[in-house]
Amino acid sequence: MKHSYFSPRRVLATLSVLFCSLLGTNAPLLAQTFNTPIAYEDSWPMAGSPDISLTSHTSAYSFGGVSITGLGAVDLALAGWDDPFGIVAGASWRYLQPGNPSIVLAQGVIPYTNVRDVEVGFLDVSGSSQMLVAYYELGVGHKIDVYDLTTSGPSLLYTNVLSTSPIYGRISMDCHLTYAVSLVWEEGGVIYTMVGLNSGPSIAFSGVLTLAKTGNDFMPDCAFSHTSMGGSLNVHYCYYSPATGIMREVSYDFWAMIYMSTGTVVPTLFNDFNFIGFYSDPVIANIDCPGHYDVENWAYAYTTNNQDISVRLVDYHTMASAATRIINDGSVLACTAINGNYNYAPFPAYDPNHSPGAENIYVGWYTNTPDPAAGMQPAGYVAVRMTENGLVALSPLDYLGVANNPTWATQTPVLSFSKQDDIFPFLYTVFPEYNPGFPGYQLQNKYHNWSSPMFKGEEAHNAFECNDEARIAEFKSKMVASTTIKAYPNPFTNVLGLSFPASMQQSSTTIVVSDMTGKVMDTYSGQVSKVNAHLTDLSKTLSPGAYIMNVSVEGQTKQTIKVTKVQ
Repeated sequence: MKHSYFSPRRVLATLSVLFCSLLGTNAPLLAQTFNTPIAYEDSWPMAGSPDISLTSHTSAYSFGGVSITGLGAVDLALAGWDDPFGIVAGASWRYLQPGNPSIVLAQGVIPYTNVRDVEVGFLDVSGSSQMLVAYYELGVGHKIDVYDLTTSGPSLLYTNVLSTSPIYGRISMDCHLTYAVSLVWEEGGVIYTMVGLNSGPSIAFSGVLTLAKTGNDFMPDCAFSHTSMGGSLNVHYCYYSPATGIMREVSYDFWAMIYMSTGTVVPTLFNDFNFIGFYSDPVIANIDCPGHYDVENWAYAYTTNNQDISVRLVDYHTMASAATRIINDGSVLACTAINGNYNYAPFPAYDPNHSPGAENIYVGWYTNTPDPAAGMQPAGYVAVRMTENGLVALSPLDYLGVANNPTWATQTPVLSFSKQDDIFPFLYTVFPEYNPGFPGYQLQNKYHNWSSPMFKGEEAHNAFECNDEARIAEFKSKMVASTTIKAYPNPFTNVLGLSFPASMQQSSTTIVVSDMTGKVMDTYSGQVSKVNAHLTDLSKTLSPGAYIMNVSVEGQTKQTIKVTKVQ
């Protein structure tokens, strides 16, 4: 997956800089030429359908060969966005003809309001293709919605409540192939995580876990890595502490976390402590790892001054420890220095060439460096392609243009690459634009073919075969970590029940059933073992329509489930 982020506090501080740069008042004497983009690009959602506003955060995820009942195999492209104030947000879905993004088989938008950090992902759960949407609901807490992907689009299955924090903290998500998901979020400086596994018939989630030694840490991000070194499936996290000035990168064993129902998790490795300086407004970093590789490489990108684009990375083929590369000042890469201009929101992505020692990294960001090809207007979104140790810029040398209309870049610029680098023929990219012709804001979807000369990659050469079937089967046999509560049947007629994990069978529960206007129709408090008899009686009295069930177990909110009664 993935995503980029723009803080509301940074919005007011940078709008004036951006507006001035768009007017050309921050232009150097010499102009940098950017390589013209070669990739298919279109708009979704288009301006006004709906207007996406001043986008402060974007997220992207893609997967090839997804099975949709009635359509067969499709390429799936998902995107999420919000605005700095939580007013306008949403998640988009697109079913594309395999290998041809110009042919859209179906598409739509799931609107969200009063939320921040809309993150998107995908899992295949026992033959059911499911879309995941994680977010922070302002004043309420962190949540993840799980949708069933049908011919007509996503249908909400249930909502998992991750926190009840009244104060905003960043939330991020990544998925690994079709079977694993990781979520990370921040509450009051403490970093929490939850992982999930496609164990069938639904996603089994761990409990809410605390990352060790966090307490004054902010802006977390996460990414999966799967290596041939012991076949490890690890989750990497990075986060920043304003108190120590350190950006930390740590990794945890997924298979240890999935069995945990609560507690503090100890990292597999404290991979890196990077002192970047003291900033009261926490520094935001985005992290990525090769999906499958022979070594445990990782890279995260950030900026501390909105000029230098820094990439902290490790390449265990050539390096003993991590190093920082500033990639836009001419000191490391053979690229013209453009760090005298405004540069913001860098985002890294590994390409799908998984031959040992041949992995490459892309980094994309926003710059207001004037582009002569755009009439000396700001170049907008640009990228570089470099070796995995960050020392060599790869052909074509110098910066790559990303947007077809660079001068349309929005006043809160954020670009995201999909972190899924194995099962999709394109580097899926999303970024917001302001269309002056509408006028209005829109989200651009770009598909950089891995074989194109501009975003040159290779066919994926997996360093090892991804095979976790034995570990998934072992987990299924135990099922000790599942926290998913399901309604059945759904839709229902005159019978309605809830399926609780074995660990909750002896617990007490409270169920609040409301209609779609929020009117409470029924409340039940009692033992889990007796709830279904009550719900069956209730189902006979409800009128046809949609209802929301809020489920708490032992006094803790666990899930929100949408159910529908039919005639």
